[in-house]
Amino acid sequence: MELLVLDHHATAGPCRFVDVLDSRADLAPWRSIDIVGGGALPEDLDAVAGIVVMGGPQSVTEDHAWQAGELRLLRHAIDAEVPVFGVCLGAQLLAVATGGEVTTRAVPEIGFVPQRHSDEGSSDELTAGWPDGAATVLWHGDEVTTLPPDAVPLLHGDEQVTAWRIGSAFATQAHPEVDVAQLERWMALDELDHQFADSGVDPDAFLAEAACRERFLLATGLSLFGRFVDGPVRRRVTGSSR
Repeated sequence: MELLVLDHHATAGPCRFVDVLDSRADLAPWRSIDIVGGGALPEDLDAVAGIVVMGGPQSVTEDHAWQAGELRLLRHAIDAEVPVFGVCLGAQLLAVATGGEVTTRAVPEIGFVPQRHSDEGSSDELTAGWPDGAATVLWHGDEVTTLPPDAVPLLHGDEQVTAWRIGSAFATQAHPEVDVAQLERWMALDELDHQFADSGVDPDAFLAEAACRERFLLATGLSLFGRFVDGPVRRRVTGSSR
């Protein structure tokens, strides 16, 4: 079995999730699929240990040539109880695939936002280990404004639910995968350069704060992702109930 990482942009890949993926390669090797570049999606999920859906500068409110196929895959994965981990754009795609709603914010949200447990989040196998109130990186122009039916909220930030679960899928609007180098690459993108001005966030101050916070952001973010691989993915690969 293998883990599939769905990529939507050259600068928005798994970043430091690679540390976790490589360290668990004996459990399940992993490979990236370039969704936007026409990478082939699997039709049979029997050999898929899990799916990681990364972010990107695209908006799911627009009609992309690749989008319908990815939405079908995500619905198929949940129906087949394949573990899925969606990040930012990946979380929004999961929401649309399962009946939620995504809209464009009046002002982009960029910053380091404390994440607090919902009642269910305190006992969920992925988020129970999240230090309640620990900050994570949020950087998004769209957001899930209506959760899918049957979705379970797990973490919330200042303004909205930022992590939730539906069936075998976990979704987070945050970016637990990023380091400072990744953020610098995003800041150089023409598609995103207006968002700091629109949000009123000073880019130099943002980057300086990211550098100060990086060690803790990675510790909490990679632990969260590690619990996904060590829990749901491991059970699927081994057939274990624990």
